[in-house]
Order: sequence, then structure tokens, then C-alpha cells
Amino acid sequence: MLIETDAIVISILKYGDSSLIARCYCKDLGLKSFMLKGILSSKKGSLKKSLFQPLSIINLITRIKNVSREGLHFIKEARVHVPLIEIPSDIKKNAVALFLSEVITNVITEEGAPNATLYNFIQKNVIHLEEKRFSPLFHLKFMMDLSHHLGFYPNQSNLREDYFDLESGCFCSSSSSKYAIGGETVIAFKKLLGTNSEKFNDLIIPNLLRTKVLSVLIDYFNLHLQGFGKIKSVNILHEIFR
Repeated sequence: MLIETDAIVISILKYGDSSLIARCYCKDLGLKSFMLKGILSSKKGSLKKSLFQPLSIINLITRIKNVSREGLHFIKEARVHVPLIEIPSDIKKNAVALFLSEVITNVITEEGAPNATLYNFIQKNVIHLEEKRFSPLFHLKFMMDLSHHLGFYPNQSNLREDYFDLESGCFCSSSSSKYAIGGETVIAFKKLLGTNSEKFNDLIIPNLLRTKVLSVLIDYFNLHLQGFGKIKSVNILHEIFR
């Protein structure tokens, strides 16, 4: 049957000399992998490579016999759903987009299982990154808010305590846990928790401290998500923001 759905391109992989495999998080289908046969060589095809950049928001039509079936599918038609101009052209926004796409790739690993709430959260953040003034805190806040959708958002019941235990996800009064963070790092962590993304420009966290918080968030995800792993694009962010 033909299915039309909005989708966010998560990653692309070259296949052979002229084809691509695009992994897309679809609003109505969940994670799906699509074979874009000959897209790199064909100039007359209806599908253009420019549609399938990381975090592109598109509308696609695909023919799927069994929605729950894994494997490669084909796209019959695709068009831009939300135009992205700033993200591909702004070096900082582009670096953050690559980071977000890698985080999402490591988080959403099983095909199928659509989640409209998670989809809408990701799309809203991509549009924010595209349209709003750039903030070097954006990717940190994204990860923190993403943890809410994944079920391990920091427990704020003891927010006044001096330490945060990454393993339990709770603020605490002791640094006895090997996963506890404190000092200026936990202060910055709390500031991010309490700041709305619309007020990023009022919050100033020095680059070195942002780097520490990012490392903490990656450790936090690794403790709560099996197989989350390393994020290779972190090094690109460090180069851009230093």
C-alpha cells in the first residue's frame, strides 16, 4: 500500500557508485531505511540528493507491503516539507545539525515503532535551529530535553543539593558515587535544566564549561541507553566553538 508521511532524514550512506541509503524517522512509520537508487548519477529523476541532507524535513510517499517489516524500502515521491536555508549554509548550525543527527542515530536504532511525540520534538528543534539566532548551548539543551522523551530526564526533587548522580538521575548531597558531578559543572547543568530554549541568549556558559557539560551528558546517555556509544562529531564541535 502507498503511505504518505512527513519524515526527518537522520543519516545517509553511499551505496555503490550512484546510490544512497537514507535512514529517515517517519512520523507515521517510525525509523525506516530507503534505497535511493541511482540518485547520484540521474539528472532526470524525481528524487534529488539535496532532499536528503541530515535533518532535512521532507514529505514522502512510499509503497510498503508490511509496515512492521524491516529492510530497505523505496520512495515513490518526495518533496521539501520545511525548507532549510540556514542549517546547510551556517558553519555553526551545520556542525550542530551533524551532531544532532548522530545523537538521534544512536538513540533511535530499531526500525518501526512510530512515536509522534518524539517526532514532533525533533522537528520542533530542527526548525528552532533553522529559524532562531544561534546559541552554542542548543545541542546541550536538546540532549537534556531528549532524555525526557527517552525516560531518564533528571529528577529535580532535590535540585538544591550540590551534586548530581548520573547513574540514579537524581541530585544528592554526597559525592560518594563514582558517577556524581559537582562544582561548576553541576551549576551549569542546573542552569540548562531551568532555562527555556527561547531564553538561551540570556544564559552564558564559557566554552570550557560547555565542553565539560557535553561530556557529562554523553556519559549520562551511555549509562541509561545500552549501546549509545561515542559521538564522533564532538570533535568538530570543539573545533568550531573553541
